Amino acid sequence: MERSRECPMKCKHLTKDNLCTGKYSGYACIKTQCPSFKDAQKCEHHEMTGDYCKKYGRFGCVGKESCNTLSEYLEAVAEEEQS
Repeated sequence: MERSRECPMKCKHLTKDNLCTGKYSGYACIKTQCPSFKDAQKCEHHEMTGDYCKKYGRFGCVGKESCNTLSEYLEAVAEEEQS
């Protein structure tokens, strides 16, 4: 695959083949049009080069409303994985 066609973000919902396993499961990454990407961009702890949370040192942004404490963050991650 050409470098220019790869998704620039390292999303936890992305497979090696650049397919989404999250909200748009089975489809190619839509990059900056993705609601998860847009939400993550609003957070001061979000690493701009990928879907990485600098506050908790983990991949995946759960939204500012769910990351006040580590337990709250992990609970949101668990809920997201179950859905």
